[in-house]
Amino acid sequence: MRVEQATPEQYEALIALGVARNRHLTGSDAGWQLMVPETWPGLVALKAVRGDGTTLGYGWITRGTHLPPGWAVEWLTVAEGAEGCGVGSALHRALSSRTPAGTTLMTSRVFDDEPRSLAVARHWGYEVEELSIESALPLVDLPEPLPPSGVELEACDDLRVPDQAAFDAMLRASQTNPEAVRGGRYVTAASLLSSSQGARSVGVLARVDGRPAAIAQGTVVGEDFFIAYTGVDPVHRGRGLALMVKMEAHRRAAAAGATLCLTENEEHNRGIRAVNAALGYEVRHGTYRLRRTLP
Repeated sequence: MRVEQATPEQYEALIALGVARNRHLTGSDAGWQLMVPETWPGLVALKAVRGDGTTLGYGWITRGTHLPPGWAVEWLTVAEGAEGCGVGSALHRALSSRTPAGTTLMTSRVFDDEPRSLAVARHWGYEVEELSIESALPLVDLPEPLPPSGVELEACDDLRVPDQAAFDAMLRASQTNPEAVRGGRYVTAASLLSSSQGARSVGVLARVDGRPAAIAQGTVVGEDFFIAYTGVDPVHRGRGLALMVKMEAHRRAAAAGATLCLTENEEHNRGIRAVNAALGYEVRHGTYRLRRTLP
């Protein structure tokens, strides 16, 4: 077995390997880092190859333009049937030697039905930051939101508004999720618009008395609508704004051709998970978000 640099021409095959190995992984999710290089500068992609040329696994390490300084991301996939043969360890060692200069925090993730992978990640020094729950909603028979007096819903696909400073302040204030609190609020308009090729952005902004108060934003890829973020300024919580912006986002995504909505939320985020339950979402699986502090 040898570890070698993967070329862009090989990325589609690597994405297919990842989707085949990880039953919860979608092609757009697996391909974001590999196929949208402008969002992931300095990407290093490696593959492990047997003597006959068979790919046994692959991995990458990169920074993200939307992440705080010093943060990097690592991902590994070992092909089915090649586990337990040192493939993952070889890829991890090779990627570790190519860690971007100045990296202080490495992040990764493991699906919650992969206990062996979680044990390996912990052996490498990763710790669990949170368990993120994926839920799904078929986009059929969608109710229309009915905003009360003083509340307006508007399309905001490009996340650009005349009062941009107020919008950005709302976006920062809305980030009270654990990873944002511990690591800095890093969801920005630019990061939410980053997506795989062929994706269409769908955003809905709620205004209260004319000022930005809540946002739901995601991307339509094929027939799937991925909600990347739903946030409400804390001063406006408890008014049903998250429910309304998600309802409107569902309707606009369905009009764009989506038939299924997918979203992820931290397991202890009772507020948004209650919103999802009220809208009819069903839980699919969980993903452990991992972090490892570097010297």
